[in-house]
Amino acid sequence: MCTTCLTKCLIRFTTGASFQNTLLPSIRSDTSPGKTNTSSQVTTDTIGSSSESCPEYFKWIYEDLRPWKDTGITKEMVESAGKPAHIRIVVVKGRVYVKKLKRVYQTRDVFTIWGILQLLRLYPGELPDLDIMFECGDKPMIKKSNYTGSEAGKVPPLFHYCGSDSTFDIAFPDWSFWGWPEVQIKPWETFRKELEEGNYNVKWKDRVPYAYWKGNSRVSPVRKDLLKCNVSEEHDWGALVYELNWQHERKGNFKDTNLANQCTHRYKIYAEGVAWSVSEKYILACDSVSLLITPSYHDFFTRSLIPTIHYWPVNGKDKCRSIMFAVDWGNNHPQEAQEIGKAGSNFIQEELKMKHVYDYMFHLLYSYGKLLKYQPTVPEGAVEVRSETHAGSNSVLEKFKINSAVKDPAA
Repeated sequence: MCTTCLTKCLIRFTTGASFQNTLLPSIRSDTSPGKTNTSSQVTTDTIGSSSESCPEYFKWIYEDLRPWKDTGITKEMVESAGKPAHIRIVVVKGRVYVKKLKRVYQTRDVFTIWGILQLLRLYPGELPDLDIMFECGDKPMIKKSNYTGSEAGKVPPLFHYCGSDSTFDIAFPDWSFWGWPEVQIKPWETFRKELEEGNYNVKWKDRVPYAYWKGNSRVSPVRKDLLKCNVSEEHDWGALVYELNWQHERKGNFKDTNLANQCTHRYKIYAEGVAWSVSEKYILACDSVSLLITPSYHDFFTRSLIPTIHYWPVNGKDKCRSIMFAVDWGNNHPQEAQEIGKAGSNFIQEELKMKHVYDYMFHLLYSYGKLLKYQPTVPEGAVEVRSETHAGSNSVLEKFKINSAVKDPAA
């Protein structure tokens, strides 16, 4: 990644001069030989590029870090985020150390740490030392209402997979970008291409003219309420809603839930679960018109999605009628509907390539590191993790990690 490209990104989206001076990285220009690669793994061919500008959603880095713009981040602030955090990740001189604070569901922490290891492999020596508290659950934890008045300058910096308008959690790419072995979802760079190919299997005009949703309705009132919108003898709301039987799918090794084979309906519904759901990017990638039920949470890129351009908004308080209206409108305006579906999938295919995901991680972590007002040190109880040893003995995890590994540093 060249100095000019990074500088353009930061200058373009910085909202204040003082903040810019705090965060603007000093990147060395490295044109040394031996950095090119033609491997089928994630490489500089698929990651690095100096000819593209940063996606628009990079601007949210500054909003997420704004609570510490004037105060900086002290060690006390970081450690105060330890109560809700699951893991503490410390980077000292390019080496990564992890301290587990709580039990983590499935392998979310494993692949989050793996992603950071790959970032350091892609851009070695470019990040400052870091001290990060990371929450690996579903809901953001740092409520804005708890940090007003005299407490306003004491916000704990907590990294998380999603955020909301009422919380201060710092949105970070979720674990599934490097794979989700428990449900057989491949690493994003591979799966993104499969989704793109899946779009060509059934043309939009030949797809089922209904809205489709399949998932676990038991995790949220939004999804439970969505079940009422299913086609029945009494009503045709234009929706086909299916309950996902996790036990049955596990027994079948999730062969019937391959998302790349589900681009068969003209409309696909996104409904939040406990909080934000990783399913959003897979739904948006489908060329179908994405019907987003009013979300309460966001991840790092979804705040830059534009309603009626990238997706169709569904009124969360009147889901069935709102879905029926969207389906009727789309079926009567096929050209306009296809344009919305295509714009959403183009956003995912072009703006959410792994090179952009890694660059977002780089900008965010670099900017965060420059706000630290202390020198991070390895905490007691932390252990060093490295790409070479982090795969462990689990052959399934090892396969996912090999398929999502960065082969060489960026040129």
